[in-house]
Amino acid sequence: MTYEKIVERLQKAYAKAEGWDISGHKAIQINIRGEGEGALYIEVSEGKFNVQPYEYYDNDASVTIASKLLLDILDGNEEPGDAYTAQKFSIVGDVEVANKILSLRTVSPVKKAVKKATEETKKAAKKATAETQKAAKKATEETKKATKKVAEETKKVAKKATAETKKVAKKATEETKKVAKKATEETKKVAKKATEETKKAAKKAAETAKKTADTAVKAAKEGTKAATKVIKEEKAKKAEPKKTEAKKAEPKKVETKKTEAKKAEPKKVETKKTEAKKAEPKKAEPKKAETKKAEPKKAEPKKEEVKEEAPQTAPAAEAPFKPFVRPLAIKPAEDNK
Repeated sequence: MTYEKIVERLQKAYAKAEGWDISGHKAIQINIRGEGEGALYIEVSEGKFNVQPYEYYDNDASVTIASKLLLDILDGNEEPGDAYTAQKFSIVGDVEVANKILSLRTVSPVKKAVKKATEETKKAAKKATAETQKAAKKATEETKKATKKVAEETKKVAKKATAETKKVAKKATEETKKVAKKATEETKKVAKKATEETKKAAKKAAETAKKTADTAVKAAKEGTKAATKVIKEEKAKKAEPKKTEAKKAEPKKVETKKTEAKKAEPKKVETKKTEAKKAEPKKAEPKKAETKKAEPKKAEPKKEEVKEEAPQTAPAAEAPFKPFVRPLAIKPAEDNK
């Protein structure tokens, strides 16, 4: 851009500008460097600006600036104060007056403030939007993290609960097995005890039966002895010549009594004492003995004595149970041959 065009731009820019906050007469000289190099001045008097393409030696400040930066300041793309602070141009003299004149250009201070406020609002809104987006993004990430954490905690709790459930189930199974095992052992003990009791009872019954059998055998032997004794006595009586009553005294009756005495066993006398009382020694009576084989020569008058001795075998005959016992083959005494 040429020097002339730069001057024209400045004149248009400050034609409608108002320097209401500058009192008195103020003027600055601008030394343009680079493209459109040259010098001009800007003065303000009673709030009105005047731009002329001359040097102004009686100035309040002298500004040396590049043409591009000067046009950026005119267009509002650069702030004089910020550019000066950044040392993009130099000021010799009253810096405050120079920055004020450069800042006024075509925009009034009110419009400038509104524009600045609008720009600040836009920046704040943009910043707020960015912050909001950032916060939303952060919140979303935090939510995701929290959701993930909750899911993990839920899984852990579920896993722990499952493990606890398995432990409880396992413990219950073990307890059930223990109870079942204990019950089986108790059953075995009871069965064993019952078996032992049964064996004891069977053994005791066998011993009792054996004792009963022994007692019966003993009684039979005693009966046999008694019968033998009676026979001997009968033989002795028959040997006496004075007693000749043959019909009444028969030695064979005694033998019959002996056989009947053998049949009587005291086995059930021990087990059934109440029934033994009802038994009658009818079979032990000598009346039922056979008399056909009696010899008249051997008759003896001591038949009554035989009856008195017969009750010795009566207790054996009182038993209601009469087991079969083979009679002893006792030969009749051969007397007087």
